[in-house]
Amino acid sequence: MLKVIAASMVFVLMVGSGAFAGLLDHTQLTQIGTTNVLEFLQGEQQASSLQNLVVDNSQCATGMCNSLASESLFASIGEAASAWGQCGTVQVLQGLNIGGTQMQAVEEGVGGKVQGQALGVDAAQGIMKMNGAGYGDALHTIVVNEGQSANNAAGYMDENATVMGMQQSSLYGEPGAAGEVSGTMTVSTTQTQSSL
Repeated sequence: MLKVIAASMVFVLMVGSGAFAGLLDHTQLTQIGTTNVLEFLQGEQQASSLQNLVVDNSQCATGMCNSLASESLFASIGEAASAWGQCGTVQVLQGLNIGGTQMQAVEEGVGGKVQGQALGVDAAQGIMKMNGAGYGDALHTIVVNEGQSANNAAGYMDENATVMGMQQSSLYGEPGAAGEVSGTMTVSTTQTQSSL
């Protein structure tokens, strides 16, 4: 009987000290890219291009003592371009790049938590026209949200970053006119937090 009680006390002490505690370890990477190119050389021409994209990337892990680690990225983007040319040179270029990185390490039980995330958005567009009559239009719409949360018996932490933007360019010119318009948007966010 005495041996059973001693063994039980050692087991309780080991569990209480976190000897069997695990680690919820996450990494999530997301890369999104879109491109539109419209180009006319002489003659009468018309073209348009439209891209709409929705991305939902998430993961979640749970452990003992209500330990939780979750990460998510949601993006809704649109890219539209149109052009018309009559005996002219018309060019519409668009590029959009979104990159998200997230990492978490959450100890189960009463332990430390570390998380970090970075979100970057680069959007660019340009329109050029020369010689004959012509026009070009370009539009970007961007909504991106990146978030993560961590929880264990020692507490809770949360990080979120949201980027919303719109970029619009247009150019029109009569025969003999030359013009160019360009626009860029760059956003970069970085967050880190720890509770050790």
